Amino acid sequence: MKTRILTPLILTGLGMLSAGVLVTALVIPTPTPDGLSAATSPDTVTASRQQFDDERTVEASFETSAEQSITSRTAGTVSETLCTPGQTIQSGRRLLSVDGKPVIALHTDTPLYREIGTGDTGPDVLALQQELARLGYNAEGNGTYGWRTKDGVNKLLSQAGDRNPDGKIGPADVAWLPQTTATPTQCTAGLNTSLTDGAEIIKTGGQLTAITFPTPANLREGKRTFTLFGVKTSLDVETTAKTDGRISDQKFLDQVQASDGYKTTLADQGGKKPTATLALEQPIDAIKVPPSAITGQNGTRACISPDGKQAIPVTVIGSALGATLIQPEQSDATIGKVALGHKLDDIQCPAATQH
Repeated sequence: MKTRILTPLILTGLGMLSAGVLVTALVIPTPTPDGLSAATSPDTVTASRQQFDDERTVEASFETSAEQSITSRTAGTVSETLCTPGQTIQSGRRLLSVDGKPVIALHTDTPLYREIGTGDTGPDVLALQQELARLGYNAEGNGTYGWRTKDGVNKLLSQAGDRNPDGKIGPADVAWLPQTTATPTQCTAGLNTSLTDGAEIIKTGGQLTAITFPTPANLREGKRTFTLFGVKTSLDVETTAKTDGRISDQKFLDQVQASDGYKTTLADQGGKKPTATLALEQPIDAIKVPPSAITGQNGTRACISPDGKQAIPVTVIGSALGATLIQPEQSDATIGKVALGHKLDDIQCPAATQH
C-alpha cells in the first residue's frame, strides 16, 4: 500500500523539477559564441593611395574621303601592275607598265596636260619642278624647263625603270595623283588589260581622314591618350579642351584603318558607333577614402578630418569602386587616418561656405 502511494509522488516531483529546468533555460539567455557577435562600425580608417587616370569612354565617329578614280593617259596592254588594294601608293613610284613602258604615279598641283621638255614654261612646269624637289631630284623651281629639270626628270624616269629617258615627260608617262599618296580600294587594270587614253586604273576613296569624338565634361586638365581598337595616340591639351575633339594624325589613322575593329565597324549594318577611351597620359597620385570620410562638399571642394576635430580641405577628383579619390589642397598636408560618419558632425569645413 505504501509503495503505491510513493510512486505517484515521486513522478510528480520529477515533473516539477523538469519544468523548473525548462523555465530556467528560457529565462537565462544563451551566451553568443565568439565570432558571431554583431560587428561595430569603425569610426576611423587608414587612407590609401591610388593612381587616377580619369579614364572616360567616348563614342568615335569617322570622316572619310570621297571616292575618286585615277586614270591613265597611255594606251596599250598592261604588262605589269604594282597596285594592291589597301597598300598606299607614293608619288614618284612606278605604278604599272604598259607595253613594257613604266607609268609613274605622280602628284603635281597642276596636272601634266602636255609633253614638256627643255625650254618650256608654264604653271605645269613649275608644278613638276616643285614635286621633283620634294622627291629629292634636281629642278630649277622657276617655271622654266632648264637642264636641272631635265636631269631630275631623267633620274625620276630611270628610277622607275625607264631604260631610255629622253629628258621629256608627259601625260602618257604618269598617272596623276590628287595628293602625294593614294590608297587603292580597287585595282581596275589587271595584267593583260587593254587600256585606252583616259581609262580608269584605280579606285580610291573611303580613306579615313579624321576621327571625331564629343569631349566629356569636367575632364582633369593634362595631356591624354586616345585608344581605339587597341591603337593609341597622344592628344594635347588643346584637343580635349574643345567641345568636339578631332584627330587627323595620319599615322594613327592608318593604324586604325588597318585594325580588325575598324573593318568590323564598317561591315556593321546597324551603324552603332564604336567606343574609345580617353585617359590622362600621366596619372595623378590620389588618396583613396570611403565616401563617409567626406564632409562639407561644395562642388569639387570638401574636407576630411583625421580625428573628428581638425578639418583638412581637399579636392575631390573622382571615384573608384565605391571609394572617393581626393587630393589635399595644401601640398604639404599629410593624410593618414580619416574619421568617418558621425565623428564629422562637429567639423566646420571652409569649402561648404565658399562659392
